[in-house]
Amino acid sequence: MIAAKLEDVPLGEVCAGRLARAFEWIAQTDMASLEPGRHDIEGDEIYANIMEVTTALPTEKSFEAHRSYLDIHYVISGEELIGVAPVGECPEEQAYAAADDFGLYGDPADSARVTWVLLKEGELCVTPPADAHKPACTKDAPRQLKKACVKVLVD
Repeated sequence: MIAAKLEDVPLGEVCAGRLARAFEWIAQTDMASLEPGRHDIEGDEIYANIMEVTTALPTEKSFEAHRSYLDIHYVISGEELIGVAPVGECPEEQAYAAADDFGLYGDPADSARVTWVLLKEGELCVTPPADAHKPACTKDAPRQLKKACVKVLVD
């Protein structure tokens, strides 16, 4: 997991290739003007899902995980609490579907294995396939959230 403000991500030190291009796209795009839905950056290799959602309490959500893509969760407006845990320690709730690159998981038995990240406008969290993540959560009351989930194909 990487959690940072966009301007603090040391692109040359941390990432290259598709991941660097995804960060560049975020930095160069007027994110607030994007409509909800899919926005292709480099076809199926890099694309963004723009979402406008109402956050929920962590107890109301499951973890999710992917095998083919990593996610860059970028907050456009509002705030988002994201839980991150090792996917291998989370019990399967819904079998992984390769066609959707998506599986649902429960909380790990050891709650100390969950790292919580509170993202505010302009901040991001990167979750690679090894990280199950519980996005669009709130620490207290539901709020409106506009975010980009940039999907980056991993080799």
